[in-house]
Amino acid sequence: MKQEKKSIFEKNLNALIFKNPKVAAKIFEIVENKRYEVFQGKDPADINIYDTKNQAFLYEQPLKETLDMVEDFKKYQMYPFLYFYGIGNGIFIKLLLGNSIVKRILIVEPEIEMLYIAFNFADFSQEITDGRLAIEHSLELDFTRAVSYISHNEGQLFTKLYELLTPTKYYYTFYQKEAQKVNKIFSDAIYHVIVGHGNDAIDSLIGIENHIQNLFEMIKNPKFTTVLDKKNTDTAIIVSTGPSLTKQLPLLKEIQDFVTIVSVDASLPILEKNGIVPDFVTVIERVPETAKFFKQTSSDFQKKTTVICASLIHKETLEAIKGPKVITMRPHNYTKYFELDEFGYIGHGMSAANLAHELTVVMGFKKCILIGQDLAFSEDGNTHAKGHVFGEKDNNYKYKDLLVEKYGGGGTVKTAYIWNLFRDYFEKLSAQTKHLTEVINCTEGGSRIPETTEMSFKDAIEKYIDKSKKKEKIKLSSPTKREQEKYAKRIIKKINKIFKYADRYQKRIEKVFLDVSKASEELIKLNKEEKLDKINFKKLQSLNKKIDKVKTIFENEDFRAMFYNTVQPYIIHQELELAKIQVQPIKTDIEKKAKLVDWIMNHRYWLFSLAGGISAERDVIERAVKTWPTKYFEKIVFPEKSEIKN
Repeated sequence: MKQEKKSIFEKNLNALIFKNPKVAAKIFEIVENKRYEVFQGKDPADINIYDTKNQAFLYEQPLKETLDMVEDFKKYQMYPFLYFYGIGNGIFIKLLLGNSIVKRILIVEPEIEMLYIAFNFADFSQEITDGRLAIEHSLELDFTRAVSYISHNEGQLFTKLYELLTPTKYYYTFYQKEAQKVNKIFSDAIYHVIVGHGNDAIDSLIGIENHIQNLFEMIKNPKFTTVLDKKNTDTAIIVSTGPSLTKQLPLLKEIQDFVTIVSVDASLPILEKNGIVPDFVTVIERVPETAKFFKQTSSDFQKKTTVICASLIHKETLEAIKGPKVITMRPHNYTKYFELDEFGYIGHGMSAANLAHELTVVMGFKKCILIGQDLAFSEDGNTHAKGHVFGEKDNNYKYKDLLVEKYGGGGTVKTAYIWNLFRDYFEKLSAQTKHLTEVINCTEGGSRIPETTEMSFKDAIEKYIDKSKKKEKIKLSSPTKREQEKYAKRIIKKINKIFKYADRYQKRIEKVFLDVSKASEELIKLNKEEKLDKINFKKLQSLNKKIDKVKTIFENEDFRAMFYNTVQPYIIHQELELAKIQVQPIKTDIEKKAKLVDWIMNHRYWLFSLAGGISAERDVIERAVKTWPTKYFEKIVFPEKSEIKN
């Protein structure tokens, strides 16, 4: 079939080139159909496609099947986000986009030629431009791209409703295995994104408390911005504590004077025992146990390196660090709120090794070599290298039938869920920054990390390490006393504002919570007495408006900065359940009323959790500021606490 309706095709292609240039380029390369033949009836929507390779039509009766699908899909009419494997002739997808509730449809198509055909028959240009239609070629879709789709702020709330749908059974018949792979990629991405928010609010509160406790220590030490131009070689080696590290230490010791070494905190005692001095050490964990890595390392040794640590690490760990340190911030709303930008934001990942990887990228290293980054159990079941503080077999890491591709390919290895999350972050950042920093995985064991180049440590040294010139020692300077006082005033002002806003939001949410609680008790009573006909739906509708008004606080910039990281773990899983109610289709007045009752009842605990989250954060901040020097603590104004607590 030679190209028809060229103007439609061009409009679609011009729109797609700004959204997904790779796929647009592939479609542009097609001049005419080769594998597929197209048949169009009298009705413009009566389009069938014949697959000459599989000798099968996409549809038996295209028009009838499309209309039947529209009818069947009424159960999805309230779904704002839909995922499809295959575009078919494009007509069904175009009809779905006519529903204003649909905010985005993502199409993953295995055959570029099929996209070429659909682009000739349906005008998707506006929907593509507006972001309501996203198109991926299945060969281009990977974990990183899937995460970018799932990470959409509102889209996350509908992840429990995720299904990979098809516009015609043709895709199930001939692409079942390929569709399963795509489904696995999206499932992994959803797990990664939701777990990334944390399912334990206590973790968030510990981080906030530690961060605020450490603020005055942070402003006394060198700014992270002073680190960025201190690259002393072109190549960095990240030293992690996987079981394979032991065999790589002799080579590392030989070249330590010619390469920048970034050690994770757990590797520090091992490096000291082997006479290897790292340039940087990264620390990100907020638990006090991390202090043990420094307590078991001599002060003299620590003074030879620089520790890059997150502001949310435990005070015990901070006190155990005896050498130069830079306290920087993880990129959370509550850290950015203080506007101490010169101290930097780094630590999108979950581990000290992920932090080290980010550090090599922002410092501008051309090559980043990984050693000891097994992220898997060794053949004899070890979790860590010889000499690890917590032993070679740490029982905190459990194997639960999770297998991943092994280093070098050709098989699988056992891993733990947390290691797999670390691996996902390596893959994601490596893919995003490959034009800046190439990651060479020289672990020579453990799991394969996609988007990295695999090479033996010996070969990488020969290829990338220049032994003709020794590296210079990295030296950093601290802020002046005047600068420190400027930052201190800003911190105090920001803390006082948090307390003021916490009081304001608390009272507002508490009032609606009490109204919803009273209404819920009345509904329960009427249900027990079998008097549901006595429900006052006007009152419930008014209450629903109050709930909607409370939800507008999430649009408030101050609220998001101050409380979002805390309240999100409290309510994210409730929001996922509320999304199920939100998308329920309504056919009758009775269904409409039942949905409203369900919605109101399920918001009782949502409001309680929201209020409780704010109250809990207020308490930990109060506890944290009481550890400050007296001259700063005395400048804090504490309002009265709200009645609602979590």
